[in-house]
Amino acid sequence: MKKLISMHFIGILALAILCSGCSTNRMAAGDPGAVLAGAAIGGNVGGAIGGLIGENNRGWRGGYRGSAIGTIVGTIAGAAIANAATAPKQTEEYSYRVERTQPTYNSRPEARPSAINNLKIRNIRFIDDSRDHVINAGENCKVIFEIMNEGNRTAFNVVPVVAEVTGMKHVYISPSVMIEQIAPREGVKYTASISAGERIKTGEVIFRIAVADENGEEYDWQEFSLPTQR
Repeated sequence: MKKLISMHFIGILALAILCSGCSTNRMAAGDPGAVLAGAAIGGNVGGAIGGLIGENNRGWRGGYRGSAIGTIVGTIAGAAIANAATAPKQTEEYSYRVERTQPTYNSRPEARPSAINNLKIRNIRFIDDSRDHVINAGENCKVIFEIMNEGNRTAFNVVPVVAEVTGMKHVYISPSVMIEQIAPREGVKYTASISAGERIKTGEVIFRIAVADENGEEYDWQEFSLPTQR
């Protein structure tokens, strides 16, 4: 019984060391429940395997020593695997932040009573596979932005628009998905996928990010350009 308690104490100590290391570096933390479960499974499997190996070599004393070592190694390995599997992806760390260069599109506000008129585009980010902020032939990219409702009424049937406005061929953008509603003082994050064909030309492409109603009328918009490379 004392042997069993000792091995469990060793496993818990190893897990505490692992978790303290995670909090002092930049590694993304995974789901705590999954990490604990992975550590427990890894510790049990490692202890069993280590015990068998040690017992074959040095009898029961070797088995106990091997089980203890196996528990430590298994606990750390199990927790690390579970943490990596459940950790959030850090894709936006390498994203290209697009600064607003165009004024808010707000022509004839007196004729636009819709609550969509109070929607504003914020925090536009572009992420490409190579992280070089160049759209290369055959590359997949994403545009991520937020739509914030700065008014006091709920906006219904909001259509995020991502369009290429230079006429560059072999640039493909995912279709728009309508957002049913955005409550006052709240917002949503929208992601559009962009892919470049193998025959895209070297040059420059301009994207237009806009907020439109169900009839296609745009209210707020922003444009930005990126180089392309065949």
